[in-house]
Amino acid sequence: MAELHCHTTASDGTVSPENLVEIAEHVGLDVLAVTDHDTMTGALRARDYALRVGARVEVVVGMEVTTRRQDHIVGLFLERPPEIFRSVAHTVNAIHAQGGLAIVAHPFLGLPSSISAGRLRKALERCRFDGIEAENPYMRQGARKRFQRFMQEEHDRIGAVVGSSDAHFGDLARAVSLFEGRTAADLRRAIATRAVTPAIGRVRYAAPSLSARLQNQYRSLVRLPITRGVLLWRQWRGD
Repeated sequence: MAELHCHTTASDGTVSPENLVEIAEHVGLDVLAVTDHDTMTGALRARDYALRVGARVEVVVGMEVTTRRQDHIVGLFLERPPEIFRSVAHTVNAIHAQGGLAIVAHPFLGLPSSISAGRLRKALERCRFDGIEAENPYMRQGARKRFQRFMQEEHDRIGAVVGSSDAHFGDLARAVSLFEGRTAADLRRAIATRAVTPAIGRVRYAAPSLSARLQNQYRSLVRLPITRGVLLWRQWRGD
């Protein structure tokens, strides 16, 4: 059982990378992909902590990459952060160039951070995806219908269908990806062969506190724009 999309205090999550590993251990995850917005810092901390304490869960280093049109792509098995605010195709190809996997994050939600069916079809003319999130807590009836229509036409071109929580409050495994085996290598093989099953998790959480929600909003609306501005400045300078 894998969680493929979650956040820590390194971006707009409210749980530290170390605590996230502990939660993953508690709920019985085999693989935890940490995918903070536009940074790998939290993922690297989580991976190092899991190794240091001998955690059962295996941490995959990932990142949720912001593209030029604000469509979000989850990169898994990354070695270095892809550049941000590039086209979707450029982002996906950059992920593949370093041996990573590219997953479409929370599609068709009708939000700026969620790719539309039309833009995704255009991207498919220039790149290939390894998977798409079919199950996450934010998909309502309208998004599910759009997803189903899209998959009827584009199933052969889109890759594996996965489940992910997009957890910001330590609420892991609300949606998961099931696969044969227990290791990150097993997961990667399952994604490559489309042998992954998205599922609704059975773990239940209390609603986030007001303090946690405010912390999430502050990180999302204040800290992240500043971080992205610094990253874009460094990209422009070629650092």
